[in-house]
Amino acid sequence: MKIRLDNLIVLLSVFLVCSCQSEYTKLVKDELATGVRNDSVFYGLKFGQTKSDFYEICKEYNQKRILTHGPNNNYVQSFLYPQDTTDTTHKMRMLFYGKFNKENKIIAMDVKFSYVAWSPWNKDFSAEALLPRVQDTLLKWYPGNSFMAVKDDILVKIDGNRQIQLKQESDKDVSVLIEDLDYKYNNLNK
Repeated sequence: MKIRLDNLIVLLSVFLVCSCQSEYTKLVKDELATGVRNDSVFYGLKFGQTKSDFYEICKEYNQKRILTHGPNNNYVQSFLYPQDTTDTTHKMRMLFYGKFNKENKIIAMDVKFSYVAWSPWNKDFSAEALLPRVQDTLLKWYPGNSFMAVKDDILVKIDGNRQIQLKQESDKDVSVLIEDLDYKYNNLNK
C-alpha cells in the first residue's frame, strides 16, 4: 500500500508541474499573439536600444544624482523610498544592468532588489519580506496582467512581449529579469 501512495504522490506532483508549465506556455503564446509591444523598461531604457544608449541614459541620470554605480561597479544603482516618507528604514536598493544581444541591443534587464538596512539577523529586512513589496512595486510600474507562480518559486508576469520574472535569490536579494519575449522566441531556432 505504501508504494502505491508514494507513486500517487509522485504522479500528482508531475501533473501539477506539467499543468503549471502548460498554463505558462499558453500565456506566452496568447500574449505574443496579441502583437502588443511593451518595450519600455524604466528610466527611459527600452528593448532594442544600443549599449551606448544604455550608458548615455545612465550617465544623464547620474548627473541628476538619481543613478550611480553599484557595488563592485557591476550594476547601476538606484534607491527606492517607501511612500511613507517618515519610514527611512525600508529604503530599497535597486541594482540593474542590461543584457545585450550580439548587435549590442538591449534584450533584457537584470535587476536585483534588497533593503539597504538588510542584516542576516533581522527578518523584517529579508528577501522573503521584501518579495511582496517588490511584486507590488512592479505591478504599479507595469499595470496589466498579474503574476502567476511557475516552477521553483518563480513568479512571472507577461504583458504582450514583455516578461517579468521575480524570485527570491538569497536571504538578502530579490531577483527580477525583464525580457523581450519576441527576441527570446524568435531567436531560439537560430
